[in-house]
Amino acid sequence: MTSGLQDRPETPLTAVDLGVRWPHGPGYTVERPYGLGMYLFVCFHSPMSVRTKEGVVPAEPGDCLVYDPSFPQWYRGREGGFVDDWLHVHGPAMPEVIRLYHIAVNAIMRPRRSEFVAPMLEAINRELRRREPLWRESVSLLVQSLFFQLGRQLVQQRAELRPAEAARMDEFRNLRMHVHERMQQPWRVAEMARLAHLSTSRFAVLYTKLLGVSPMEDLIHARLSRAQALLTDGGISVRDAAERAGFGSLCHFSRLFRRHMGCPPRDYYRRMLAGEANLSDGEGESKDPAVSARRSSATQGWVVLRASQGASQESARGTEEAWEPGPTGSDQAKEPLRREVKTALSPDTHRG
Repeated sequence: MTSGLQDRPETPLTAVDLGVRWPHGPGYTVERPYGLGMYLFVCFHSPMSVRTKEGVVPAEPGDCLVYDPSFPQWYRGREGGFVDDWLHVHGPAMPEVIRLYHIAVNAIMRPRRSEFVAPMLEAINRELRRREPLWRESVSLLVQSLFFQLGRQLVQQRAELRPAEAARMDEFRNLRMHVHERMQQPWRVAEMARLAHLSTSRFAVLYTKLLGVSPMEDLIHARLSRAQALLTDGGISVRDAAERAGFGSLCHFSRLFRRHMGCPPRDYYRRMLAGEANLSDGEGESKDPAVSARRSSATQGWVVLRASQGASQESARGTEEAWEPGPTGSDQAKEPLRREVKTALSPDTHRG
């Protein structure tokens, strides 16, 4: 007698592949002219240029994007490398989830806060790794919850802002871009407030209300993401990365980096030099197309989580077609592609 679980229908939502705070070196471009064949969710931690249904537009740290399966995908960092969270997902429930939670597709979404994304992806990854009873159903519910949280953020943001405050959203986003593009300067909140022609206290309150994070916390996060992207390339010292990201004190930078990333920047730098861009110890495989999941014990869960597709010949060919670089692709971007197609699940390439 069997339980019948082996013959159960496909779960409504399936997580195929994911990454958290995934680093990419300078010049790296994600380009899939024919889409991915499934939905892609991305949350950016770096200033980006992104192809949307409106054309190529700028995206800022904290911005999110959902690509539909066939939309041509293209994005890259505006300041060299970049860092992002991402999830490949498919399932018959996705169109209804998008409709129900008011998710914009192929367009930039700007929730006030995006801190919920990484914990949700970590929870998905734990289910993928442990494979406890009903893990597929749990993953489906967690993916749905991720999009629910995103939709709730967007709806609440629209409802809570007064018209006069909402009218200043673009102004504050442009100011934020101005500051982050000059992050090497020793910014203070008072200087930012002067640019907005507001008192320091009023500026800080309005900045937090509009963008979901305080001005200095936002700048520190941008500086850390910039430093991580610089260290990913492996061609720059920790001190130089700290200075180029705007940290005047190496000790202060190291303390913040360890607090946010879970390890000292020097350890991260050594791994980059060793070519371990995702800080992992190899890839697991699964005959189940839903997922083979694992996390390196060396990472302590602080940089990358991954749930990998089965390494079939079909998936390898599909990856090669989707990732064929266009005119913007560099030799540096092509070489990781060749390794990915060759091994199907190379640990040092981005699949988001």
